Amino acid sequence: MESAPNWQLPVVLADPEAEAFVVVRNAQEAAAYLMDFWPKQHGPAFYKAIRLCADALDGEAVDEDVRDAFLAAAHDANIAITMH
Repeated sequence: MESAPNWQLPVVLADPEAEAFVVVRNAQEAAAYLMDFWPKQHGPAFYKAIRLCADALDGEAVDEDVRDAFLAAAHDANIAITMH
């Protein structure tokens, strides 16, 4: 599988479970983090982010829309964003 293009600005999340920062650079990394580590895997913001990640990986979504949806899901899940 070809790697997803990187966003112009990566998203840096504070991950309290790992006591570390996680850098998410593109839709592929966002989808993996949402599916594997997201604390709140429900709700409209989460589902929109997942849907847009899948659409982006199929070439059917704009990267900045995916990034915005990922940020909204982080906000909804009360995940600290250290820079964006």
